[in-house]
Amino acid sequence: MEERQRCLKELAVFSRLNWDEVKLICEKAYEKKYLKDEVIFFERNDDDKLYILVAGRVKLSLLSPDGKEKSLTILQEGDIFGEISLFAQDAHPMTAEVIEDARLVIISLADLESIIMKNPGVAIKIIEALAKKSRLLTSQIRELVFQDAEGRLASLLLRFADEFGVRVKSGQMIDIVLTHQEIANLLGASRVTVTKLLNRLTDEGIIKKYKRKIVIIKRSKLEEKIEIYK
Repeated sequence: MEERQRCLKELAVFSRLNWDEVKLICEKAYEKKYLKDEVIFFERNDDDKLYILVAGRVKLSLLSPDGKEKSLTILQEGDIFGEISLFAQDAHPMTAEVIEDARLVIISLADLESIIMKNPGVAIKIIEALAKKSRLLTSQIRELVFQDAEGRLASLLLRFADEFGVRVKSGQMIDIVLTHQEIANLLGASRVTVTKLLNRLTDEGIIKKYKRKIVIIKRSKLEEKIEIYK
């Protein structure tokens, strides 16, 4: 219990809550570990749980009727998900898949409601999580409408650099491993197109690959690839 409380308190999502409020959540929630490639829940599954990502990475995606995947985003430590199904009391609108071994804290709707009645601050954090997803989806729609494939790729790399980037000698490394197909799914483009664009950025000296990860060498040059429609 004490270890879980420390984990929760360290997360930005609970940074505004006091120790007693964090303790209350810990008493109601439980912890579960998932391995890479495990699915936490599928699109259209019924569920009544809120998920808090304590460690690891999780991908949210949609499937078309013919089985094609559209990746929406990659979640990192501190992110909340499952909240749409939780409060709409409807099936999940997307699939959550683990892409890096993950540790989650999970709480049921009934327990969460009892906590919110006593601690409205918890509800505010969930609203912030919803707002974050709304901003992300709005940004993706804008990019699909106004950006070509190269612009969308540049936007994605810059966003991931901000969210998952670590400083290295030659620039900023995106600290997640993504295949060309996974990037294509995130962009709504073909794998062949993504491969060509990544090779072009590499030839231009804007990015490079290091141990299967992308390093941004010239951020300003990458920013120039984005049309100014923001």
